[in-house]
Amino acid sequence: MAAKRWVTLAATAALVPALLTACGSNANSNNTSNNTSANENSGNSTEPVEINILQYAPEMTEAINKLAADYKKEHPNVTITATIHQDDYPTLLKSRINSGDIPDIFMTGAYNENKTYQDYVYDLTNEPFMKNIVPTALPGVTLDNKVLGFPLVLQAHSFVYNKKLFAEAGITELPKTFAELEDAAKKLQAKGIIPFSNGYKEWWVLEQTFTQVLASMGGDYAKTFDELNAGDKKLFDIPAASNIFKLIDLTTKYGNPKPLETDLNSQVALFAEGKAAMMHQGTWVEDSVRKLNPSIDMGFMPGPVGDDGSKAGLMVDSNIVWRVNKDSENLKEVLKFLDWMTTSEAGKAFIPVGTKQISTVAAAPFPDAQLSKETQTILKDGVTYPWVKGYWPDGFEQKAGEILQKYIAGGANVDDAKEEMNKTYRTLAEAAE
Repeated sequence: MAAKRWVTLAATAALVPALLTACGSNANSNNTSNNTSANENSGNSTEPVEINILQYAPEMTEAINKLAADYKKEHPNVTITATIHQDDYPTLLKSRINSGDIPDIFMTGAYNENKTYQDYVYDLTNEPFMKNIVPTALPGVTLDNKVLGFPLVLQAHSFVYNKKLFAEAGITELPKTFAELEDAAKKLQAKGIIPFSNGYKEWWVLEQTFTQVLASMGGDYAKTFDELNAGDKKLFDIPAASNIFKLIDLTTKYGNPKPLETDLNSQVALFAEGKAAMMHQGTWVEDSVRKLNPSIDMGFMPGPVGDDGSKAGLMVDSNIVWRVNKDSENLKEVLKFLDWMTTSEAGKAFIPVGTKQISTVAAAPFPDAQLSKETQTILKDGVTYPWVKGYWPDGFEQKAGEILQKYIAGGANVDDAKEEMNKTYRTLAEAAE
């Protein structure tokens, strides 16, 4: 099997600090314009245009509505309509693509999804506005030297914790191992506090938790996943992978009732209202939390991944991408919109101000957000990992989450779940060859 074009560990490691230091600067890459650039095709059309965006990330709803309104103020003939769909998003997107009903812009992950969607997306390589994107954000959207997506945001995820509740429970040091995490959970529970808010109705919460455990294997990720994708080893031949079941058992033992009926909104509410002390989530939830509790003092816990405290870390990567439909009837207007996203004050504020996350636009401001600031601190002084799901075959993210949901529901024991995940991974890897 031909080697897949995964981003290397070195590139991933270089991405994060470069993004952080570039925020607020005027860093440029050396892209050159082509004949289909946004500037060349800007024109002065007043014909009504509707740009359709399909995406997940419901936490962006308010911010994207404001973005659409801001753009319409400057471009009265253009209406931006965003459809935000969280549940089973990959299936919906592929169904629309297969039926020919492809949105003008659609959201995906980065890395391996470049290959999945390469036949449907517009090549942004020579668009002048791409020089406004921090260059180190580009490897995740590049395939065969073509830039196939617009990277939106630098995100981090791990356990988010309530500092006040930790102090009330007498937890003076952040837990770094499963044993220490359980000890902290017992202290919280003794104070009448739910230790974990588990939103396990969302398959992606479990998938992200799994990536954190799996990433702790370290080493040469590209080599390891090439071996997995070639069938030379199985997923659970990696010792770190099995720790996901210990972590799930711990969080459900000390978590909220009915975790498989708890969605993102309910998970966030339990945490924001001070009923639960921890939740496995990312920088994207801060805005939602603060809408419910503006004064909450929260932080990122480098996530325990087993018995070795030195491996507790934070997952940091740029993995959310807008892709442009190459056959869009509104292609020129879409490119104008993306140009505006990287040059106007309103466009540059979309991610850092609207979603409280770190933008990949070089001149964008740094967000006034606690989790983003803690991400910056951990990047300087702590342990961080790339989002290793970028190495997985297409479709495995959702399948992994669903199998772990089955485990929580009692429909599979540890051995059953491992076997199903191994087989599913292999089937999808073969399909991607």
